[in-house]
Amino acid sequence: MSGEEPTESRAAQIVGAATKPAANKLELAGVFGLVAPLAATLGLFKATGSIGRLQRDDPYLLWLAIALVLLAGTMLTLASFLGGDGESKKGKWWEKRLFFGAALCTTLGFVLALGLVFNNAGEEARPMITATLSDDYSKLTAHVTASNLKTDHRLAFKVDLATVTPGLTVDAVHPFEFNGTLPLERAYMGPDADGNVDQTVTMDVPPGGDYTNLVVKAYTSSTNQSCREPAGEDAGTACTILYIDPHRGADDRAVQAQSSSGFSRSSSRR
Repeated sequence: MSGEEPTESRAAQIVGAATKPAANKLELAGVFGLVAPLAATLGLFKATGSIGRLQRDDPYLLWLAIALVLLAGTMLTLASFLGGDGESKKGKWWEKRLFFGAALCTTLGFVLALGLVFNNAGEEARPMITATLSDDYSKLTAHVTASNLKTDHRLAFKVDLATVTPGLTVDAVHPFEFNGTLPLERAYMGPDADGNVDQTVTMDVPPGGDYTNLVVKAYTSSTNQSCREPAGEDAGTACTILYIDPHRGADDRAVQAQSSSGFSRSSSRR
């Protein structure tokens, strides 16, 4: 009739009821709101491969970032639960504030996660050294690795013959005699495209001298430190101290000496 207001058809009412979320009822959007912030944050950690290092280096800040995005997801779920067709005035009041709180917590959590990832990516770990000597102490094989180096940084590698100061052991902070060291090898290596150094060095160890140890050091700072000193502002110095026999090669030297003496006597007779 012309005097009556037009009403929706029965089909339109059914479609509207099916598409409009009902108040005080958890819909799929609410479940997605709970999972999405957490999945995005964990995906960031997974993509950068930093989750393990963050658990060790910054566990409290890591859990704070995860707690913030979990709180944001909970707020989004509650807002989705309260919103929809038939919600009360008080429900609308809470819905707006929950959405605002969720947006704030998501932003803070994600910014904190980004800060942790970028800060941790710039942290250089102390280099690692694996070194072995041959049975006769004549050959050294050393494998040194370092990671997270900046493009303009380098890894320094040193090999020295050293003599322990009388009365001290290799566990002392500065165990070796100042003038009892013989430098054998120096190498300075830059990182690859991923900021890593992976190098194997094989070298001969000369006989002679009263040296007691072979010292292998690797460091990324401007100068090397004591092997006992913990890392400070830089990654610190990695050390491997190997025992060597001070009398190594003595038999070979004796044979060479006898050969030289015999050659000298035969030459003088001529």
